[in-house]
Amino acid sequence: MRAPVRFSSVALAAVAVFAFTALYVSDRELARSPAMTTLRYGLWAMGAATLIALTLALVHERRLTRRVAERSTELERLSAELLRANRAKSEFLANVSHELRTPLNAIVGFVDLLRDGVYGELQPRQVGPVQRIEASALHLRHLVDQVLDLAKMTAGRMEVHTERLDLRPFVLEVATEVEPLANERGLALSMAIPASLPRLRTDPSHLRQVLVNLLGNAVKYTTEGGIVVRGRIMSGEDAVAPSLPPDGIWVALSVIDTGIGIAVDDRERIFDEFEQVNAGPRGDSVRRGTGLGLSISRRLARLLGGEITVESEVGRGSTFTVWLPVDPVDAKAALLRASGQVAAISEVATASSRRDP
Repeated sequence: MRAPVRFSSVALAAVAVFAFTALYVSDRELARSPAMTTLRYGLWAMGAATLIALTLALVHERRLTRRVAERSTELERLSAELLRANRAKSEFLANVSHELRTPLNAIVGFVDLLRDGVYGELQPRQVGPVQRIEASALHLRHLVDQVLDLAKMTAGRMEVHTERLDLRPFVLEVATEVEPLANERGLALSMAIPASLPRLRTDPSHLRQVLVNLLGNAVKYTTEGGIVVRGRIMSGEDAVAPSLPPDGIWVALSVIDTGIGIAVDDRERIFDEFEQVNAGPRGDSVRRGTGLGLSISRRLARLLGGEITVESEVGRGSTFTVWLPVDPVDAKAALLRASGQVAAISEVATASSRRDP
């Protein structure tokens, strides 16, 4: 590979030309006096030494330039290979996950048929094993779905289908899916979602996946107390997520628990792929999971134009907040609707006070 001529090479050549020009002029002046012969030889010796030093410096600089060029070429090659390997990994995960999902769906389907008595009534001693088979199959299908979602997002193939969404009934519906798990652990699950929240233009399936994951984590890591789901409308200036534009309007859906909490050093690490904090023992696969839930949830939130933030204190619980963008038109409509409700309540109160003596 031919190394390019750099500025340092040109500078060294210019110094050499200048030095020898000055040496030649000095030699012409000294040649007029025979007594200066020794000085002339000394100047030429110094010039020769300077030439050798400049030549060595030039050769060294060219060698370094060649090494840098070769290293850059090697890094470009390794980067291209890494991209190809990452693409192959994503395709492999997507294909394997798809192939695993089909037989898992068949297992779950046959378990449902067994439980419904299609092949005959189950004996009491058979009910427990069938339920364990169903629970294990559903857990494995959930893990496969997570790996498939990660592969899709890495490959940029995750699609978003937006529609207008009334937030309060939607969140209440999602909470009912997790409520049995909370009841099993003796946890109180409460909602604080005002009806005045504006409608959102978002993907319901992706938002459902994010909320189910956050609520599931809250149940998993909370042993006593309760879980609260709270909704607020906030401006970008009041948002605690620095990545959100300050001129936007946001709905903040917070999942607040009284669980074990998260250390300061782990608050960002938990969003990395395959990272787990306070994971259960290796035999407890349901609690350990894959370490993909929060990573996928944050990616989905960003895919919806929002963000996920966490506030936590060890031993006192955590608050995970999903920030979702609100269209200014929808925010204005929600404000007018809320004003109308307040005015109607005020009129009813006034009329009631007039009727009372």
